[in-house]
Amino acid sequence: MKAAVYYGPGDVRVEERPEPVASEDNLVVQINCCAICGTDVKLATIGHHRAKPGRIIGHELVGHIVHVGRNVAGFAEGERVTMATSVGCGKANCPYCARGLHNLCPDALPIGLGVDGALAEFMAVPPQALPGGNVVKVPDRVPDEAAALSEPMSCAINAQEIVGVSAGDSVLIIGGGPLGAIHAELAKAGGARPVMISEFSEVRLEMLRGFADVLVIDAANEDVGDVVAQNTDGLGADVAVVAAPNRQAHEASINHVRKGGAVSFFASLPSGKSEVTLDSRIIHYRELRLCGASDSRPEHVRKAVGLLADGKIDYDKIVTHRVSLANLHEGFELMKQRQCLKVLVFPSGQESQ
Repeated sequence: MKAAVYYGPGDVRVEERPEPVASEDNLVVQINCCAICGTDVKLATIGHHRAKPGRIIGHELVGHIVHVGRNVAGFAEGERVTMATSVGCGKANCPYCARGLHNLCPDALPIGLGVDGALAEFMAVPPQALPGGNVVKVPDRVPDEAAALSEPMSCAINAQEIVGVSAGDSVLIIGGGPLGAIHAELAKAGGARPVMISEFSEVRLEMLRGFADVLVIDAANEDVGDVVAQNTDGLGADVAVVAAPNRQAHEASINHVRKGGAVSFFASLPSGKSEVTLDSRIIHYRELRLCGASDSRPEHVRKAVGLLADGKIDYDKIVTHRVSLANLHEGFELMKQRQCLKVLVFPSGQESQ
């Protein structure tokens, strides 16, 4: 089968690999499509400390089951599935898994980093992913292209639950890349108003202007603080979500929320360049909450699938480009150059568009 294989920082190759081994305890899934994640782009540029050479990458998947092990219950061949792709250890003495926080488990197994992933024609679902509900079925009414967004959307759901986005909140998304767009659609689906998103890239700004009921702020030519104030009666946003891996964006975020507001540091900063300077007096006197968010859990993926099934997410605006697996590096370049939102990869050979 064809697969995208990591050999080292900046060295990802599409090559022939053996199909995954079917066992009595696993599932084998034929991949319908897989979205490119920022982690995949990182592997194709600077690498990732958790990925070993020879690893098949990719984790934002939808596929259909072609093998069900004899010891696996609750699944049938032909069913479409997606995944929560951080698989906790599940041990009773794990302080995180015991509390249901499997994404924070120090021994979590990440699909596409710790075990072979989904930028391939087939993927084996490891047995340890089954007891915790990490494999989530996709209803027939959810198209493949929507279902491939379930995993990244689940990460946004986790972040918005932690920071406390509620119906009626004013929400500012800082950073209009693929996850910023997902955050905006998610906040809007939950009843937030207004939903604002700031971005510098003119290419991405043009894409974002196609989203209904989202106020797009041209951060290169407009003062973000002024626009937010004008649309929140001068108070500032109830919640700001930093979806840009940029130090200045993190530092500025606390200036854009009202007293009693909250900020989610959703995007990670590069290792070794992650220190930020914040005015603690603003946090103190405005009683602000600063929250982190990392990854997601099966319940978040199920919520994402439900929102997609109910038609509450404008997925076809989020998916802007499609490439075949053979042309994977075209997708990487689109993301590096900020010329896209979400890029989907079709292992079976979908034409690029």
